[in-house]
Amino acid sequence: MEQYNGTAMTSAKFLEKVWPDVYAKVSPEHKEKLANFTHIWELKELDRTDHGAGFGLTINEAIGRERFALMDAIDKLEITEGEYQAITQPELYLDISEETRKMLSGMVRAQRGPDAGVRGGASIAEGETQWFSKNVTANVTRLAVDLQWENSADIQNNLSITIYSPDRCVFGPFTEAEPFYSNPHKMQVYTYISRPGGVAEGEWWYCIKGVKIHGVQNYTI
Repeated sequence: MEQYNGTAMTSAKFLEKVWPDVYAKVSPEHKEKLANFTHIWELKELDRTDHGAGFGLTINEAIGRERFALMDAIDKLEITEGEYQAITQPELYLDISEETRKMLSGMVRAQRGPDAGVRGGASIAEGETQWFSKNVTANVTRLAVDLQWENSADIQNNLSITIYSPDRCVFGPFTEAEPFYSNPHKMQVYTYISRPGGVAEGEWWYCIKGVKIHGVQNYTI
């Protein structure tokens, strides 16, 4: 990936050179779309924000357009979780440990259709990212998102969530977890998006990241 840093090429050429097996599975329609994007090889970082625990990434406009095009192109392909993360979020992928990369390279990415909805519960390791989708119909004015997990008495794990709307807006990452008043070990990241005229209709994507985790952490969303 890094050997092409500073090289002028399209996103289509990037996939063809670096991930030829993935590129061969991309539809002609998406190959044509990716040929119109210039791949951004500046491996400095996305817009970083220090949140005290780990780091957050916010996709800016220039990088965002290309990343969304790459997500659209490979989302339904039979590839590993490692391939998906390396292609769509190279900064995050290069930041995680070699052990985590090997783990992700052995995980077949679950395909999620437009009506898949948000999973009730899952588990995640440090450095791992997991994606869930929710189909939002018309006339919904408020979309609430509630990420919850429970720490043991002597461990403080941290998760974050970033929300992507169908109209290409990015909310987050949200990293400030608060304990439940009735259970100090149960943590919650709660947020909502509202618009009087209705939030964007269509498929919303939620990206959960294991920021700092001992072992494996169960969570619900």
